Amino acid sequence: MKQWVFLVLVLVLSLAQAEKVRVGLGYVPDVQFAPFYAGVVEGIYAKRGLEVEFQHGFASELYPLLAQGKLDFVVADAEDVIALRAQGIPLKYVMALYQSVPNALFSLAEKNIKSVRDLKGKTIGMPGMFGVSLTSLQAMLRAAGLKESDVKIVTIGFTQAEAVVQGRVDVAMGFINNEPVFLQRQGVKLNVIPAGPYNRSPGNGVISTDKVLENADLVRRFLAASQEAMALTLANPRQAFEDAKKYVQNLDEARYAVLMASIRLYQSPYTRQYGLGFSNPQSWISSYTLLKQTGRVKADLPVTAFYTNEFLTPKVQAHLP
Repeated sequence: MKQWVFLVLVLVLSLAQAEKVRVGLGYVPDVQFAPFYAGVVEGIYAKRGLEVEFQHGFASELYPLLAQGKLDFVVADAEDVIALRAQGIPLKYVMALYQSVPNALFSLAEKNIKSVRDLKGKTIGMPGMFGVSLTSLQAMLRAAGLKESDVKIVTIGFTQAEAVVQGRVDVAMGFINNEPVFLQRQGVKLNVIPAGPYNRSPGNGVISTDKVLENADLVRRFLAASQEAMALTLANPRQAFEDAKKYVQNLDEARYAVLMASIRLYQSPYTRQYGLGFSNPQSWISSYTLLKQTGRVKADLPVTAFYTNEFLTPKVQAHLP
């Protein structure tokens, strides 16, 4: 009886001492955030004294909350940090989830659009002329020696899959871990051109503020747990998928395919050397240079103003079976 009371007291004290961390994830619960969900379900955050609370929303809604101190971290595009920091908003990217941008141009195989050189004269569907989708398109056109006037760009919102299948556009900018995955599972034959080799920006990752980073111990504990959760997801994606069901409704095998496409973005030669979650300084230089060349960003800040790897645990890797 005394032992049972002691265990209860230990549990109560541990819960009382847990430090709350508020994390913004866009824009609805989704399997792409499986490492963070698994981190909670598997107790990875809890063992570091953290109680993680998620808030979903569009990035445009989450960034103001982050800047106001109502969130501690947001998982979103690296490029956003450059754009917002250049405007004086003190954000900083502290951990990479993806090692490259997930954007991709996809088209029906019958269109025979196999490389960026094949884009000339084609109608390209874009969700909008903004963000990393636009940067990726600009980088791909530049690589082919094309200007925007050499193609017809149509804004189609987030209807890329339907627009491609229905023939409303020749090719659309989507995500390598989204529309192509679902269409190919339905038997639709596609050509897919990943944007990563052309837009060498870091991919989606964890973003915080200068104010939060003053609490270095909290940041290190949260990121160490997140790195461990990434390693778990890589080593046992089925387990992470099951954990995600606690947060995401109606997960099926199609969504498992999305997770598998997503985790392929977690690793790179850089992470194999330094560890999961580290972002390559060269990719930040490439992104910053491209944004300035295209007139998207006008700032004269050192590239290290936008990111840091200093809070990460080195050499974290997945222990694959």
